[in-house]
Amino acid sequence: MGDLKVKPRPKRQKIWVDYLVEFRWIIIVFVVLPISAFLYFITYINEQRAESKPHKERRKEHEENVRKVVKRLKQRNPKKDGLVCTARKPYIVVGMRNVDYKRARHFEVDLSAFGNILEIDEEKMIARVEPLVTMGQLSRVTVPMNLALAVVSELDDLTIGGLVNGYGIEGSSHIYGLFADTLVSLEVVLADGSVVKATKDNEYSDLFYAIPWSQGTLGLLVSAEIKLIRIKEYMKLTYKPARGNLSELAQAYADSFAPRDGDPAKVPDFVESLIYTPTEGVFMTGMYASKQEAARKGNVINNIGWWFKPWFYQHAETALKRGEFVEYIPTREYYHRHTRCLFWEMKLILPFGDQWWFRWLMGWSLPPKISLLKITQGEAIRNYYHDMHVIQDMLLPLHRVADALEFLHEEMEVYPIWLCPHRLFKLPMKTMVYPEPGFENNLRQGDTNFAQMFTDIGVYYAPGPVLRGEVFDGAEAVHRLEEWLIRNHGFQPQYSVSELSEKNFWRMFDAELYEKCRVKYGAVGTFMDVYYKCKKGKKTEKEVLEAEAAIAEKAFAETY
Repeated sequence: MGDLKVKPRPKRQKIWVDYLVEFRWIIIVFVVLPISAFLYFITYINEQRAESKPHKERRKEHEENVRKVVKRLKQRNPKKDGLVCTARKPYIVVGMRNVDYKRARHFEVDLSAFGNILEIDEEKMIARVEPLVTMGQLSRVTVPMNLALAVVSELDDLTIGGLVNGYGIEGSSHIYGLFADTLVSLEVVLADGSVVKATKDNEYSDLFYAIPWSQGTLGLLVSAEIKLIRIKEYMKLTYKPARGNLSELAQAYADSFAPRDGDPAKVPDFVESLIYTPTEGVFMTGMYASKQEAARKGNVINNIGWWFKPWFYQHAETALKRGEFVEYIPTREYYHRHTRCLFWEMKLILPFGDQWWFRWLMGWSLPPKISLLKITQGEAIRNYYHDMHVIQDMLLPLHRVADALEFLHEEMEVYPIWLCPHRLFKLPMKTMVYPEPGFENNLRQGDTNFAQMFTDIGVYYAPGPVLRGEVFDGAEAVHRLEEWLIRNHGFQPQYSVSELSEKNFWRMFDAELYEKCRVKYGAVGTFMDVYYKCKKGKKTEKEVLEAEAAIAEKAFAETY
């Protein structure tokens, strides 16, 4: 590894926005948290009401709501109306990306009624759900049945629609792949109002493979069937500390879930690693365990979901002092272990939120609704976070992890860093994200003939230079990160702020299948192009309208 000493940077002069950010906790504590708690309660009541309906009634409502969507789409006049968008408010989207495309003239289709769990089929091991069903909502129903999605993304508020059209990952992804790899079928309303069911082996298989990462630009998702697995009541979690340089930490991480001898019996059910400093990390592996096993004498049960408990990432960090230890965590609480502190973002949002007195008094009100955080931050704070904050994920081959950690340290110095492995399968069609060509001819640690082992590296915090009061150019740092990913066959999830030009976007992602489906299924001229939808937002309606006109002109040329 190279020299990890970072170049000194000049000090940055504080400006008025720094003080807004510093004292933002006042608005958070007295406005955002109380309203968030109320909204969570209302959401819970509505979900309970929906779940009490018979399955037959839910399916009937679903069919009626699909007909309304079809009717609404057919009302659109392509010559007068804008491109089709959902009626979901921009601030509700989870992530840092600005949804500025909705400032332009657009044609809204309301999908707000699509928040029901339609069926849990234990015989076929499939959950059929609507796109606004959340991870928390679904796990609350399935876990008591000793069932779960094969990939349960951590944060409660993440929706099925977002995970299908974008991407999702969990500690089980080293076995099952990304969230999209667990899909069985997708029910989609196309641009012409036709309703199709896409699977990996029917006439719409190209659409099935093209929808993940497309951000809803091929059609409107109205339901999905997703693979279920059998689980047990507890997660037996082993915390193992490690020290060394970044190369040694990267190797310890790979060894934690990909045994060098290839013995499948040594592969854990769950994997997660946290790098706390350039020389320290904690590597966690989990195995499902029954309540009988957890209750045995000498075993430690930790109900980490209680509001007064230490935040999970801080609890895991104690392994650096305690040494290796094992405990049993209720499975659902483990699934959502990062929800209460939004990984570790809450430490910046609410600096004293991790203190024992606050956890006991107000911990029950966490986390704040991300939508409320966005509403109350204003344009100045939003731009400040874009420049002085990093929320990025990097998906890249496992053998590149050491190089990536060194690059991130030199460019950003953001800690903790989240590491989560995932398989990237060799599919019948080349999708937007794909393994390195020819990987199966040179298998490395964790690889198989049918999938290359990748890793998600999560970078969520203020960079070291910002914390030290030094000059930091967030846009330029992200630009260099994206260039590095392109050179090393990596991918950047689209929820984050991107500095990619259109040319570089399609250097990073493969466009062939996506563009074929855009034309084949009439999405061109009806739904926005994925690059335009995901790029860093334009600031004026005039600019957005000009971009929309360019898309319409391109659609006309492709059609004729």
